[in-house]
Amino acid sequence: MRAVPPRDPKLRPYRMAAWVFYFLAIAVGVGFLVTSVVKTLRGRGRRAPPAATSALPTRATLRVCMDDLDSLNLEQNQRAWAVGSSFDGTSPLAAWRDWSPRWEEKVGDLSDRCRLDVTTGEWAEERGDMAAARDAMLALHRAYSAQVNRFAEEQGELARAAAEALRNAREAARSER
Repeated sequence: MRAVPPRDPKLRPYRMAAWVFYFLAIAVGVGFLVTSVVKTLRGRGRRAPPAATSALPTRATLRVCMDDLDSLNLEQNQRAWAVGSSFDGTSPLAAWRDWSPRWEEKVGDLSDRCRLDVTTGEWAEERGDMAAARDAMLALHRAYSAQVNRFAEEQGELARAAAEALRNAREAARSER
């Protein structure tokens, strides 16, 4: 068994600098990770508006809330079906990822405005039914988002390649010889 040669004392400052740099890089990486997790858990600094304290005054207001809920559902379904038809650009699924948080915020605003989570008072049964519909829409939204993300990971390159091939064929057909 060979003995390990002693370390050169002249290189000690360089070894120390390397260790300091190593631990500093780890500390910065951990700092970024912790900051990212905290921002994600805090909702990136957005604060929910205070819940409305007044009751819904009329059945007409309840109908407006229902119409808004219907329109959000329609918007979600149209977006989900449109994802597959817009594969132009470098990131074809970025539109979904940009739209999704704004849609969720609209649903949250509707919930606050229409007091969907309040289980007592006037129109409580109707608001409860609307809250159940909202919860079902959000569950569907999570499923859509999971599918979009899975597709982006597994088949995104194929979709981009197909879009690029179509774009090239389109340009070739339009060019004059």
